[in-house]
Amino acid sequence: MFRVLSGPAGFPSMPRCRTFRCCCLAVGLLLSACSTVDTPSPEQTADARARQKKSAPEQTPTSRPAPGTPFADDEAKRTVYFGFGEATISSEGAEILRQNAQKLKEEPQLVVTLVGHTDNLGSTAYNLAVADRRTEAVSDKLRALGVPRNQIRRLPVGSEHSRKEACDSETCRQSMRKVELVYERR
Repeated sequence: MFRVLSGPAGFPSMPRCRTFRCCCLAVGLLLSACSTVDTPSPEQTADARARQKKSAPEQTPTSRPAPGTPFADDEAKRTVYFGFGEATISSEGAEILRQNAQKLKEEPQLVVTLVGHTDNLGSTAYNLAVADRRTEAVSDKLRALGVPRNQIRRLPVGSEHSRKEACDSETCRQSMRKVELVYERR
């Protein structure tokens, strides 16, 4: 049997202090175990990605527009072109946007995704920034023409899709500098 010795200021010394320390240590270990996160192995991560790809069909907003949506059969009426590195809408582009804005206001169940593209010159970061400025300019113009914000989505892709195409001429590159208006119904 031990005898409890009294320490300074009446605090118990060894036996009770050791028990208290052990309890604190046990509580600390329990709490730290609660905060650990299981990190999946690379195989588990790859399996999860494969399952996700199989379960969700790949949807690219640049695919063929849904039948029955405005200008589904006329890509020229759904595309605004830009100059090199620019985000300024030309008068032709403004007219295209005016026509599209009218359709959007007439049919509130329509949603348009503005897909911003660039040519394959420049870095990926630069092209993405230019594509973002272009989709923002088109979005601002549509909003100024009275289209509600909830009918507009923006998707700057930059040169992500353009790099797949071999494009060596200025005419080809000009055709890549655009914002496509892709429609869907809610």
